[in-house]
Amino acid sequence: MDITAIQVVPGPANYYSHPGALTRLADFYSEEQLSHAVWLYGERAIHAARPFLPAAFSQNGARHLQYGGHCTDPDLAELAQAAGDDRQVVIGVGGGALLDTAKALARRLSLPFVAIPTIAATCAAWTPLSVWYNAAGQASHYEIFNDANHLVLVEPEILLQAPVEYLLAGIGDTLAKWYEAVVLAPEPKKLPLTVRLGIDTAATLRDVLLGQSEAALADQQKGVLSQDFMDVIDAIIAGGGMVGGLGERYTRIAAAHAVHNGLTILPQTARYLHGTKVAYGILVQCALLSDEAATRQLIAAYQRFNLPTTLAALGVDVNDPAQIDPVIAHTLRPKESIHALPIPVTPESLRAAFLHVESLGQ
Repeated sequence: MDITAIQVVPGPANYYSHPGALTRLADFYSEEQLSHAVWLYGERAIHAARPFLPAAFSQNGARHLQYGGHCTDPDLAELAQAAGDDRQVVIGVGGGALLDTAKALARRLSLPFVAIPTIAATCAAWTPLSVWYNAAGQASHYEIFNDANHLVLVEPEILLQAPVEYLLAGIGDTLAKWYEAVVLAPEPKKLPLTVRLGIDTAATLRDVLLGQSEAALADQQKGVLSQDFMDVIDAIIAGGGMVGGLGERYTRIAAAHAVHNGLTILPQTARYLHGTKVAYGILVQCALLSDEAATRQLIAAYQRFNLPTTLAALGVDVNDPAQIDPVIAHTLRPKESIHALPIPVTPESLRAAFLHVESLGQ
């Protein structure tokens, strides 16, 4: 097994997650530097973050760019031109798609990057990579940068006020770190220590999320900034990113994400977030591997959290060939990560896994 090309980027140079964290921007950048900042943000994101932003946001000379798309070559070229000359830092405020774009913009301009996440649906603020999209709005590839993000500032009060759907998606996507890593690295003792550290981190995240998510979700509903809520958002943003940063390709994606990709071809699933569909994909992966105990454990947890346990909950009829056959075909494309499983997966076995999860999850 080739273990010589693992790139280890454990995390950003600086990470702060606490009430008032955004004020730390001034600890790293002077007024002069911030007067030459590029602020990139989404419309809803800046509305949520504005009450917590430091005065530097309104600094004379700073460039403010509102953006609502994904990371694409044409849009990035326009953003780089709009940023202008003599910029000194790029500050992204928003969710995963916005932060991916801001990260790419910072690298295009050869500037340090500051991430201010406004939702806890992904680890995008932590990870030094961007997912790129084509003109048709489809994910085309991801780019891993050679340098870490410089500063991540998490204001938990912003995340506390965000719609619960984003936190649920983050829980689902981060749970997949463990269930997919154990597939990708079945013999961790033969791999570098950094990979094993990544897998151990994934196991810790699994335990935190299964043990504390229910309380965290309840606390968010009540508007209570509790330890459970803080642990869960840090698990998603920092922990999820750390797993991939330590283990690289041995701790990334397997069948759960392939099932997600298959589901995206059905229009009715578009309203469900990435992590929500990945959460369902974990169940299918467990069924494919005949891990009945894990499947039942996760279904019980999902039912407490309000994550989907059936295709019906995602608007898909498992018994309708016109719906399920295209999902199966897309999930089993030769390039999909489902083929990382230690068993061959056929259309028949995948259909059986969907049906099995449906019967357990109802």
